[in-house]
Formats: sequence, structure tokens, C-alpha cells
Amino acid sequence: MKGNFLFINTNPIANMIMSSGITAADFMNGLEELPDNVILLDGNRNAANGYNSHSRFELLRGSGDLRRYLLRDPHTEKKIIDFASEESLNSLTAYEIAELLYLGHMQTPMSSRPFSSKLLNRYIYLTDGDGLLRTYYRRFSEFNHILEIAIKRKLREIHNSRRVFLRPLAIKDIDNAMLIDLITRANDGLFIVFDSVSEKHKKYPIPLRMLNNPEQLSAVIKTSRLMENTHPVGELTYDLAKSDWELEWDE
Repeated sequence: MKGNFLFINTNPIANMIMSSGITAADFMNGLEELPDNVILLDGNRNAANGYNSHSRFELLRGSGDLRRYLLRDPHTEKKIIDFASEESLNSLTAYEIAELLYLGHMQTPMSSRPFSSKLLNRYIYLTDGDGLLRTYYRRFSEFNHILEIAIKRKLREIHNSRRVFLRPLAIKDIDNAMLIDLITRANDGLFIVFDSVSEKHKKYPIPLRMLNNPEQLSAVIKTSRLMENTHPVGELTYDLAKSDWELEWDE
């Protein structure tokens, strides 16, 4: 299972999460509600089902079409920002349109925060060719459930791949305080590593590691050479007997 990890680098000031290993399905399943209107910042005409003549942006309307778009071709770059109404697009100034074009091209906002008082957007979803995903949340706490879904999915895949003719593992929810602790510690980049995870005494210990050098992130993601470029910082454990989670950090 080479490269079987979750990586998160959190920036609560910018309401941004940079991640790897979190899928489009994790993202969508973790949101309370999928948006109905999004701008396709990648200009994907084939995926679009709408167009705004004022801003000249390709649009995608309907949460069902959005779900199909995000799930289709998982290795294709996708860049979206939601908006409230057609009127909000028609009221954009030339500078505000330029800000959105910059966001799609550079994957970072021109201003300090990526949320528009006109668009009333709640999310921004930007993938790139390096295997990294940048997501922005108006309510930063919405990422908690997305991370929980991703961790449980990874552990379930590990468990099910090593069992035959057994029912899938039912995993208890992770305590919100524990999720907040993980997200807070991820300000410098955190790897949740599933490569060598195996059951020991009715427990699944999952190593937590951090980069030795943050500038090496892109190379580590591409090559999956985690061990020589990271150091251990703790362990997240699922106890099968107690159906409970434990989180311990190294001193």
C-alpha cells in the first residue's frame, strides 16, 4: 500500500486546508449540503451546463451534476467556487472577475480572504497536478467531519482488505475534540500514515508524522518517500474491543 496516507496542512487564518489523500467523495459526504451553483474556474466547457455572459464564466448548476463532475476523472484538475445567485455574478466588477481568474490560476486568493460578499460563497475546491487539494471553508469547522470520514474510510479499507467473508468494520465516530486537536497540530503539516497499519491486540495503531522540511512537501507527495523525510509525532489508535479512539502525542 505504497503512499497510503492522509496529509493535511491547516491554515485557520485563511480558512484553508491543503491536503492529499482526501477524495472528492470525502469532501462531498462531509458537507452538510452541497451547493447548487458553482463557477468552473478551470473553464471546463464540456462539464458546464450554464454560462454567465457578464463574467464569461462557465457554470455548473444542480448538486447532482456537481457530484457527478467531482467524482468523474479523479486525476483531472478541478477548480470550483460556489455562488448564491445569477444576480451576484452580474454585479461583479472587472477587478472582482480578475480576482476569480487569479484564484483559479494561482490557487490562492489575491486578497487575504477568499470569500466574496457578492457571491456569498461557502466553499472553494482546487486540485492541481501535484496531487494536492486546496479547500476553503467559510465555516472552518466543516472540515472536521470531512477529515473524520477520510480517516474512517482509510481504516475500513485496511481492515476489509485483510479479512475474508467478514462483515465490513463498523467504526465509531471520532470525538470532535480529538479532530480539533489533529487539525490544530496540522498547522505545520501532518501525515496520518496507513502504509504499515495492522491489527495488534485488537487495536489499530495509526502513526502520525510531520515533515522534516516543509519545502520538501511536493517531492514527498509525488514519491511517497515518507519515512526518510518525516519524523514521528504521535499515534491515533482505534480500539476494536472498546469501539473507541485514542490519540497520543510524543513529548
